Amino acid sequence: MQLRKRTNKPTGGGMSRFQRRVVVGFTGLSVAVSAYAWCPPQYQEAWVYPAFAWSASTITGTITALDLALSAQLWFQSERLISAVAILTKQKAVAANQISDGLRNTNQNIAVSLNALAQAERVKKARFEYGGDFGQGYSPCYVFQGRLGISRAESDLNGMTAAALRTEVQAAPGRFANPVNAQKEMLEQHNALFCTKDQADSGLCSAPGSLAGASLNVATLFKPTAGEEDLTKAKVAFINNMAGLPDGEVPQGGSGSEVAASYQQAKIQKDAVRSSALASLKQIQLETTSGQDGEHSHGDLPLSKQYENEIKRYAGNTPEYQNWSRVMAAQNDRGAMVELLKIKALDLSLQERQYRQWERMEAQLASAVAAKLKSQSRKSDAAANAALRQTATSKLGS
Repeated sequence: MQLRKRTNKPTGGGMSRFQRRVVVGFTGLSVAVSAYAWCPPQYQEAWVYPAFAWSASTITGTITALDLALSAQLWFQSERLISAVAILTKQKAVAANQISDGLRNTNQNIAVSLNALAQAERVKKARFEYGGDFGQGYSPCYVFQGRLGISRAESDLNGMTAAALRTEVQAAPGRFANPVNAQKEMLEQHNALFCTKDQADSGLCSAPGSLAGASLNVATLFKPTAGEEDLTKAKVAFINNMAGLPDGEVPQGGSGSEVAASYQQAKIQKDAVRSSALASLKQIQLETTSGQDGEHSHGDLPLSKQYENEIKRYAGNTPEYQNWSRVMAAQNDRGAMVELLKIKALDLSLQERQYRQWERMEAQLASAVAAKLKSQSRKSDAAANAALRQTATSKLGS
């Protein structure tokens, strides 16, 4: 018997075996879905709830564990981050402190260096200006202090003359006072200090004073006074004796009268003539008296004595002149030039003082001429009045 091989190819117009299986499966699935839709299965709580509880417990535990792990990880990382930030802040603070310390040390070093440079510059300048190595002439520091004292004394005396004239001279220009009281004060002071032996013998005073006749001697005015209070009083008394008694005050109620106006006008003219002479006398007194209260403190030596010491250094037979000559013999060219400039400066100062003295002399000569012209005018007026009277008398007699 001969067998034929089976093939899956369809024969004729029927479906294949695979296709029939697919149709059967699809039909069964459709029937099952329709039956489930019309008749759903009942909820089986007895075996479903434990499964759900177990799943919920598992999920909750997993989430809790995950939250704890995540919290722990976050806490750990936050601690690390906080520690890192704190370390970074500390490092920045340390770096800032180091920078600040570095800047401070740098500034201090710069300040120390600048101070050292400035000090070296001052030392160099001082050595150049006052050191003997570069030729500074004779004792530059000592000479500088002496010239500075003269300059300060000159500055103080410029404003003290007028004030001393107003306060110490009883018959000062523009000053009215009781002449009786002024004379009484002058006599009391004269009896206490300046009474001479002849005056005591004549009964004018009780006993000779410690400075007998000093208030009447012009040499008193030119005598240098260093802290001698009585000799200073003698100078003031001499000027008061030269000035005379003050002019009395105009009585109250009579200031608006014609007589008072004439009196005041005569007082002004009299003061104008006498003021230059009184100012010159007071200037001499202040220049020969030390211890004046000026802007630059008390003077140790009178201004005249300071000038005298400066002049004797260069032209006087004194020990300082000997020292100056010995030092100048060893000076170089620069030292000699510096010393020559110092001498020229002193000479200019003396010329300026002489010029001011000539100005005061010129003012006094002008005052003397004005006083002489005033006297001649009065004499001419008196002669004219006498001639008029004589003419009138002769006419009446004829």
